[in-house]
Formats: sequence, structure tokens, C-alpha cells
Amino acid sequence: MPDKNLRQKGFTLIELIVVIAIIAVLAGVVLVAINPAVLLAKGRDAKRLEDFDALNKAISLAVADSEIVLTATGTCTTCSSLSGTQEVDGVDGWVKFGIPTGRTGLSKFMPALPVDPLNTNTNVYTFGSTLTDWEVNAVLESPDNAAKMTLDGGDDDTTLEVGTNLLIL
Repeated sequence: MPDKNLRQKGFTLIELIVVIAIIAVLAGVVLVAINPAVLLAKGRDAKRLEDFDALNKAISLAVADSEIVLTATGTCTTCSSLSGTQEVDGVDGWVKFGIPTGRTGLSKFMPALPVDPLNTNTNVYTFGSTLTDWEVNAVLESPDNAAKMTLDGGDDDTTLEVGTNLLIL
């Protein structure tokens, strides 16, 4: 005769379904709290800010050392990271300039021009210059960086602007 005091060990189907449902709800709450889209946008913005800092320094040093000569970009159609290349030759790259004889140009300060992490029609780096000044622009995605675009000293509150004359573009 079987012993009635022995109980089978294990989980019932109902218990398993309840636990899985609780885990699913908790995972949903964590995903909403983390908001991966916002984190990705902040990461891309950090890359843009890093790129602009490096590019602004490289152009400043190249101009100061007479490694490059700024050219008037006017109606340039390839002065964006979407249409130009990453070449630092002043011709094919999206940053346009001249290189005096015997000089190395921008390559002395950076191996390649940066490209926007998304590099689309709305998220793109653009360059403009006169014979004496330059400006580089990008749009930051994260709302946390809106103040950087508003307070950069440029004429467009929806664009991050760096350079020596923020009224060119």
C-alpha cells in the first residue's frame, strides 16, 4: 500500500506560468527604465562631440602651422560627411582646403575625417569656410544635449556648431 505521506516534488504547470509571467513583467519594466534608444542616442552624441573636438583642434593646428589654407566653400556640394569622403587631402574629403607646397596638410593632425555615427540626411557633419574662418556642424540627438546646441554661440539652435565663425553655415 502506497504511503500517503510521500509527496511528489516539482512544480505544477500553473506555478511555472505564473513565474514566467512575473519574469516577463519585470523584464518589461527594466527595459522601459533603461530605455535603450535613449542610451544609444547619448552614445552617438558622445561620439559626435569627440569627433568635433578632434576636428576643431586639427583644423586650428593645421591653420596655425600653415599646413592648410582655407578656401571659400560657398556652394560646395560635397562638404558633408554624407557626400564627401574621409580623405584628409582637402579635395576628396568633405573638409575642403588647399595644401601649400611642401606641407602635409591635415594628415599631420588626423589620419581620416570623422563621419557621423548615423550619417544620414538629417544626421550628417557639414563643413563651410571662408578664406579666413571655418565652421563644422552636426545635429545632436539626445534631448539632454539640447543646451549644447543652443549655447554654442552659433546662429542655429538646433545644430551643434564649432569653428572660428559660427555664421558661415
